[in-house]
Amino acid sequence: MDLDKIKARAKNNAYALLRQRPRSEFEIRDRLKIKGYGGEIIDFVVESLRKIGEIDDARFAKLWIESRMHLNPVGDVVLRHELKHKGVAEAIIEDVLAKKAEEYDEYDVALNMAREQFERLKKLDRRKALKRVYDFLLRRGFKYDTVRKIIENITNEN
Repeated sequence: MDLDKIKARAKNNAYALLRQRPRSEFEIRDRLKIKGYGGEIIDFVVESLRKIGEIDDARFAKLWIESRMHLNPVGDVVLRHELKHKGVAEAIIEDVLAKKAEEYDEYDVALNMAREQFERLKKLDRRKALKRVYDFLLRRGFKYDTVRKIIENITNEN
């Protein structure tokens, strides 16, 4: 098969991936490599998609955070880990997390989640319920200081 057909097929594979959901450059490169394409072809496809704006890690990170905060909220610790895993550069991660902090108050998001969780655990011993809420919030990626303040707040409310 000639090189132009291979490039076209690789580009079509990349478009198919992007139709499913937005993806980072790292994810596109990784998936094309799994499909068996060589580095030169992958570079060509990624560069051509970057030129037309189909691959943009900053936009991807912003969309990822918005999606997570609406569907299944988590703290900055988890978001940072997920974006690193997706191959997003540290500078971009810092930038989008700073913008996220302007839109979403992590304390309020975590407090609402904690109240819902505590309400579900009302039948348990109070200390056990608070411990489970505490662990739940830490697993969800909220910072230790935030979680501690929320547990104190819930303790004082009830």
